[in-house]
Amino acid sequence: MMRLTVMNQYEVPALIADNIPEVRHELAEPTNACNINNTLHILTNYTERMCQAHDMRGIQKCMKLADEIYVKGNNLVKTAVTNVFVYSFSIFRMTCNSVEWRLLQAKMPITLYSVYMRQVMQPGC
Repeated sequence: MMRLTVMNQYEVPALIADNIPEVRHELAEPTNACNINNTLHILTNYTERMCQAHDMRGIQKCMKLADEIYVKGNNLVKTAVTNVFVYSFSIFRMTCNSVEWRLLQAKMPITLYSVYMRQVMQPGC
């Protein structure tokens, strides 16, 4: 039987840095490396910059990375992805034009899209 390894909050910065070298320096700062919410804010801010640049491949790369972090992450990591990255989808939506947003929704990893829809469908949203 194969054992599934779970990613903890201390492994996330290295995974992001490996996939997005542009944020490596920012992730290395002690206040960011030890705080999962700060780490995900860095990924979120980078994704928003990709939206502003209309870089669809860059956005999709970030979405896939966030999905991998969510799927492999422990409960603390999953909560942070939900509360920081997925919560920012409304910002991404406002930054993209309507055609880009529809394209992103169509290519969004199903796990992240499901988390997003649960957030949107909550009372008070």
